[in-house]
Amino acid sequence: MLIMVKITDKKPKYYLNEKGEFVIENYNFSKPFCNFFPGIAGRYGIPMWTFYVNRGQCISSFGVKDKDHAILEFLPANKAWQLVSTHGFRTFIKITLGKSTFLYEPFHNGFTNLSYEISNRMLISPAELTLEEENASLGLKVAIKYFNIPNDNYAGLVRIITIKNLKDNLRKTQLLDGLPQIVPFGTSNYFLKKMSRTIEAWMNVENMGKGVPFYRLFVDPTDRPEVVHIREGNFYLGFSYEKGKPKIIKPIIDPENIFGPVTDFSCPRLFLNDKFSAPKNENIHSKTPSAFLLSDFNLKKNEEKRIYSVCGYMHGLKELNSSIPKITKPGYLKSKMLENTEVINELLEDVATKSSSKEFNLYAQQTYLDNLLRGGYPFTFSRSSFNTLGGIPPEAGKSGTTFYLYSRKHGDPERDYNKFQIASTYLSQGNGNYRDLNQNRRNDIWFNPEIKEENVTNLLNFIQLDGFNPLVIKGSSFVIKDGDKIKASLKNACSEEGFNKILAAFLEKQFSPGELIHFLEDNNIKLNISYDEFLDTVLSLSSKANEAEHGEGFWSDHWHYNLDIIGSYLAVYPERLKNILFENNNFTFFDNAEVVKPRSEKYLIYNGLPRQLHAVALDSAKKELIHKRKTLPHIVRSKYGYGDIYQTTLINKLFCLLANKFASLDPFGVGIEMEANKPNWFDALNGLPALFGSSVCETFELKRLGLFIKDSLKESGLEKIVVTEEIASFLEKLGGLTGENLNKSTDDYLWWDKTHSLKEEYRQKTKMGVNGIEQEMSSIRLLEIIDLMLKKIECGISKAWDKNSAVYYGYFIHKVIEYNNLNGHFIKPLVFKQIRLPLFLEAQMHAMRLMDNQDGAKALYRGVKKSALFDKKLKMYKVTAPLNSMPEEIGRCRIFTPGWLENESIWLHMEYKYLLEFLKSGLYEEFYADFKNTLIPFQNPQRYGRSILENSSFLVSSAFPDKKLYGNGFVARLSGSTTEFLEIWLKMNLGIKPFFLNGSGELNLRFNPI
Repeated sequence: MLIMVKITDKKPKYYLNEKGEFVIENYNFSKPFCNFFPGIAGRYGIPMWTFYVNRGQCISSFGVKDKDHAILEFLPANKAWQLVSTHGFRTFIKITLGKSTFLYEPFHNGFTNLSYEISNRMLISPAELTLEEENASLGLKVAIKYFNIPNDNYAGLVRIITIKNLKDNLRKTQLLDGLPQIVPFGTSNYFLKKMSRTIEAWMNVENMGKGVPFYRLFVDPTDRPEVVHIREGNFYLGFSYEKGKPKIIKPIIDPENIFGPVTDFSCPRLFLNDKFSAPKNENIHSKTPSAFLLSDFNLKKNEEKRIYSVCGYMHGLKELNSSIPKITKPGYLKSKMLENTEVINELLEDVATKSSSKEFNLYAQQTYLDNLLRGGYPFTFSRSSFNTLGGIPPEAGKSGTTFYLYSRKHGDPERDYNKFQIASTYLSQGNGNYRDLNQNRRNDIWFNPEIKEENVTNLLNFIQLDGFNPLVIKGSSFVIKDGDKIKASLKNACSEEGFNKILAAFLEKQFSPGELIHFLEDNNIKLNISYDEFLDTVLSLSSKANEAEHGEGFWSDHWHYNLDIIGSYLAVYPERLKNILFENNNFTFFDNAEVVKPRSEKYLIYNGLPRQLHAVALDSAKKELIHKRKTLPHIVRSKYGYGDIYQTTLINKLFCLLANKFASLDPFGVGIEMEANKPNWFDALNGLPALFGSSVCETFELKRLGLFIKDSLKESGLEKIVVTEEIASFLEKLGGLTGENLNKSTDDYLWWDKTHSLKEEYRQKTKMGVNGIEQEMSSIRLLEIIDLMLKKIECGISKAWDKNSAVYYGYFIHKVIEYNNLNGHFIKPLVFKQIRLPLFLEAQMHAMRLMDNQDGAKALYRGVKKSALFDKKLKMYKVTAPLNSMPEEIGRCRIFTPGWLENESIWLHMEYKYLLEFLKSGLYEEFYADFKNTLIPFQNPQRYGRSILENSSFLVSSAFPDKKLYGNGFVARLSGSTTEFLEIWLKMNLGIKPFFLNGSGELNLRFNPI
């Protein structure tokens, strides 16, 4: 018999509560979104990645390190929305009322709950997630709290479920709570996605005698001759308190003992039996295990029952069993819950804001947190340890070592393409892309001035002699500079035998701070001082080894974010310009075995059409040379690769960039070419490099670089500058060719051909390294060359200007009209036709940045407002104008539906970049006119579809076919928009230039809030 039930969907409601939590009532009926916990476990904790969605019991996947170390399988967003209600945490409650028994699954919007009157809500805070549901029909209230364990030797997700009886009569209750599937440690994402049945043969569950299952593969399943045993494991610890004492609840580890033949987990068929009990001895083999806690109890009116569970990762079974008493001890989880909040709140205090808008205040803090998740948090160790150790004191005035904590390459269910990584160690750090770190760290010096020039040095040292840089920046490691000094400084640090011999041996190798502390604990080495003091001592006597991997291709924009890093440093320390640019000789060049091919090896015929393809290649001779180096292999040497490490000044590196990028202008002198397989910031123009594409966005930045060098040379008062011989020659020849071009002695094509040949000769000469000889160039001559370059650049920029619409075109295709055949299918273009792409907001932002007067800035502002870049319905700025006139070959943005991703959406990062330039250009009225329309905390949450305290990568624009999604935010939080907002926040509070030098060269501070 089919019983029809009237279905009434409850409307979601969004608001901030008095605690600052963002609340969504009836969240199962709200627009779906993805979110995550910070993955911060404090300095001496093991971080865990935890993703959640607004469906079911929310947690969709979690684990340690990366996707290959999941505890609950990593799922992309669309799969998470589909599966979280069946494969995520589940709670089944059987309630007996007289002769009737009712089954209730809290937070589930499936068939079983249709006959109940239910209301629920989720409460989102930076550190934790709370779910609350009230079943008026049964008179039950259920609450679940999730948070991660901070500052301990394991990674854990805590889940506390509370059941409360709201009615008068006694409730006989049976509760089943947990996970239908849990991933044993050692099961990679590949096996879960491709061979999930086969890998079950390796799966084991042990430690059931203790009532705390330990899930792992005994050996690595990789098909190879050597057998690698696995020591680590995942665990599930469940317990309650009976009369104040912990009672461990042994989980049910075989899902078949709950669901029976229902293999999709939709119905706990066996649990429906009148007398369900946990099996006494489970013996699970060749099957993915579960973790369900079973508890029977009675509830009087207003009485509560609370069940605790900790699911996580341990270094070994021994460590797990020794930790059980600690974890189950009364008060432990409560203290960890408070500590977890304190760890996050301590970070948020850096941007504590008091304004008339509570939403804005909380948004500023959340944005700061999200910014440091991608860029890292600069923690500076104090110098106090030297007073307690009695060792060698630090150099006078030298601050402690700064170390970036908590960074990671961004990745989450919506960024499912990224291989995120969060090191499962103390003092956790992770890999990051060069552009991301460069952008997200640019404001850090305002919050921690002790960073000083470190970011400038570290990031500029990744620039290569060809003007490019590696993609993937690894976490920092260290090498002891002087073994005798470290022994003297640490002679009183260890409890036994002075300086422990085992520790001395460990410090002979390259190490990370987290590895060092783990080594102490693994070897039971006791210290007389704190970990912070110990690390301060060790790191102060070490050299930092910043390492990177090539990744893929070279982007044409990465170099110019260094101007922002330098600008931030000089904004805080304007008196140090001469030192950082001209006197500090600690800069080096990164050495990469991947090289950019000359035009004769990458311009070719493909499918009958001229194309630029396969522009970057591994040079085997260079790879071998780098491989033979015993220390710091990826740093350029003198004697063309066979001498000592070549050290130089920052100004020399900037001249290197100036020459390389100037010699990369397109055949019309307008945009900088995408010569190395990759586009610029706008990644979705991935096809443009093949079409001989270029961008004026980088030309604007080249102008900024030229102006900065010019102004700095004048301010320095130096008559001569030391420049690397090869770079000096490159600059001189570029100056000569540019003078001829400006005098009309050569046309633009011939100038392009000659400057590119010059660049190719320079790159061939410096491929293995530099001679090491340096040349003095007069400042007068350098200024002459820069002025010639700036004139040429200005001519090119003027060609990108559309005087009718008062905006700039940003991107260009260069169609080859005539060419000569070279060897095989390679060609030499003779005639190009330049094709403009539609408008991009990015070009307007760069143009606004270089405006030297308010009238020009206002004219550009008005032009953009009248253009197709402005979304009149949302009153926001789109990242592109319509692209439908363009061929699909320009890249994936052309394939996307208009209004979605990088095709005509509101791309928050670029919109915020554009708004920031209003402030820098003095357009204060225009800034505040757009302020409440564009900033996320002022969005309508019903339309935005998620917390208005959190950014999204993009908002759906009114170009999208589905009106219901207009203004909806997608791809959560970890975007470059965070650093743009922080600079906006700084300028709103401090003014444009709070630190400055007066006419006498004295440092002054003046606050001038906007």
